[in-house]
Amino acid sequence: MISDESGLRLRLSTIDCNTSTKYYQLTRKINDRQKEKIKQFFKYYTPDKFDDLSKVAGKTRGWMCKSEDLEEIEKILAITETHEKQNKIMESMKRKTSDKIPNLYDNLELSFSK
Repeated sequence: MISDESGLRLRLSTIDCNTSTKYYQLTRKINDRQKEKIKQFFKYYTPDKFDDLSKVAGKTRGWMCKSEDLEEIEKILAITETHEKQNKIMESMKRKTSDKIPNLYDNLELSFSK
């Protein structure tokens, strides 16, 4: 494996609303040995592979895998910054942010209770 694994992650690249499918790409290049291990999960997509481009968000060209394969790919490549870990961090950030923002309903309730 490449000695510096810190920048290697799978990032959301495309969402196909026609099929409710999310597609992911690697954040950096990997060596040939790693490619060989994960090639079964990746497919090269082009705009013509999608049914209705007006309902597709993101990149429509490149090597991508589907969301159902994320965990297996992360395991094979020993990715430490996993998709699940990234989601937990984002949820935590959302909660912290929402706790700091005053709730509109609480303010209304206070103003009516006087």
